[in-house]
Amino acid sequence: MTSEFENARRMVARECRRELKQHLKRTNQQTAEILSKHLPEFKCVMSPHQKSVFQPVMWLRYYVDMIDKEMKDG
Repeated sequence: MTSEFENARRMVARECRRELKQHLKRTNQQTAEILSKHLPEFKCVMSPHQKSVFQPVMWLRYYVDMIDKEMKDG
């Protein structure tokens, strides 16, 4: 069941990353709005441990950055 939740978190992060990449010159406000848009779905697939360690938006940003790095490095 853990891998299913991990896949779901990565799916939400990929969608969020795709929206972020559509804006070549985005402001902090645009970034915050896009992250906030995907946050409710992301919260549903977070583990209790993740929720207790950091804020959900920080986890979402971490996953988005991790996906972005994987896409760039191949």
